[in-house]
Amino acid sequence: MKGNYSHFIASVIAVPIGLITWVLSSNIFDIHMFLDVVLGIGGFGASYLPSHRIAHNKHLEEINLTNSEYKYIKSQLHQVDEQMKRLRSSYMNIRSIKDAKLIFEINRIIKTIISSVEEEPRKFYRGQQFFHSNLESAVNTIEKYLYLYKMPGKSKNERIQLHETRLSLLELKRTLQSNLSYMNQASYNDLDIEREIIRRNASRSKKRQAMLGNKLDKEKVNLKREEKEEILYRGEQNDGR
Repeated sequence: MKGNYSHFIASVIAVPIGLITWVLSSNIFDIHMFLDVVLGIGGFGASYLPSHRIAHNKHLEEINLTNSEYKYIKSQLHQVDEQMKRLRSSYMNIRSIKDAKLIFEINRIIKTIISSVEEEPRKFYRGQQFFHSNLESAVNTIEKYLYLYKMPGKSKNERIQLHETRLSLLELKRTLQSNLSYMNQASYNDLDIEREIIRRNASRSKKRQAMLGNKLDKEKVNLKREEKEEILYRGEQNDGR
């Protein structure tokens, strides 16, 4: 999430103020060095806290979230980090190319969903099924499947169970794709609106060009008519002479 943005803005404001406070206290007021440092730190803190709060509130307004909602989504993303570490640690148990391809595809979809929420936190509410259920199910199933798959001496029934589990992972992949599509539905709706605006603007532009072309044609016709009338008028004058 872009929460570090408010920390960056506050630091950009607070660091110069802290340095200026330290320089003034040490060179102008001639205070003890320890107090100079304390005043510099105090100046940094006094400017950092309000600057951070203002930048953070502005960011919340931009993403249309309350502070409590933002903190909750951030905590959920922190839990996701722990689950992603578990998923990555299970890669060493992959024993076949087809499993590697399937699990990497699942991982790619998961990372796309997470990055989408990091970019637009409000998408979290359209992907709650993923965060509260599907992600944990995916990590647990992949961990157990890969661990059991590498075990030697499996019975026929165990091989059947592993095969059925792999089919479940394929179904899980489709579910995750559905989660991602649902999260991005609003963006696709916005895209449709933009396409419709472009289409209407293009249609209006063609109509204006057609109207302008007709107007120019009429002006050309009127100009030619006036030229002919002028030529005929001059010819009649010459005949009269």
